[in-house]
Amino acid sequence: MTDNFNRYREFITLLGGIPDTNEKGNLDKYYVIELMRRGKDNPDMPAANYHFKNYYVYSWRDLDRYEEEVKNICTLLNLRAYCSVNYKLMSQVSLDTLAESARRIAAHDYKKFYNIFESCSGKFVSNGNNLWVADVDNVDVKKEEDYCKVKILSDFINNMESGHKVNVIYNMPTKSGLHLITYPFNLQRFNQEWDTSILSVDIKKNHLTLLYENLNS
Repeated sequence: MTDNFNRYREFITLLGGIPDTNEKGNLDKYYVIELMRRGKDNPDMPAANYHFKNYYVYSWRDLDRYEEEVKNICTLLNLRAYCSVNYKLMSQVSLDTLAESARRIAAHDYKKFYNIFESCSGKFVSNGNNLWVADVDNVDVKKEEDYCKVKILSDFINNMESGHKVNVIYNMPTKSGLHLITYPFNLQRFNQEWDTSILSVDIKKNHLTLLYENLNS
């Protein structure tokens, strides 16, 4: 089992937090929780992955009241819960949704019209909060050898040009490894110089990180 709810609270606080409740002022900034059924966890599924449901978190009250429900659904249906590392801005996502709706209407494209907001929300990245995920599988940081490899990787990323003194700002355990959450850095140089024999790393932009899983497999 992986339960990163408390770590996610700490991560959001590190980035400036969110309001205590939904009643204080204009709630523009929000985070997304996405429930996903993955083929690797459910080999009897007809498709590789299946998106089940999204939750939108505008305040600590939202995160607190969703926690038990998210955990229960994930356990019951063998799902994983992921969460956004980049916050979204409702003001801009709403405009993007309006523009995409108009574009589809003009093209007479009404297929899955109901998911336009969800799609625009997923694509949106704020210039003030553009973070990446360095996805490392098949490591256990409780083992000294793996911990040392992750430390080498973190130090290497921190030495990449980015405009920040430190690039790796947080980490999230996953079912099979670790997500390092980073500021954008010189990816071309990283790909040219990183020794993949130490660790295989997949750098993902505007990605989700693992929030919760209680999988049978």
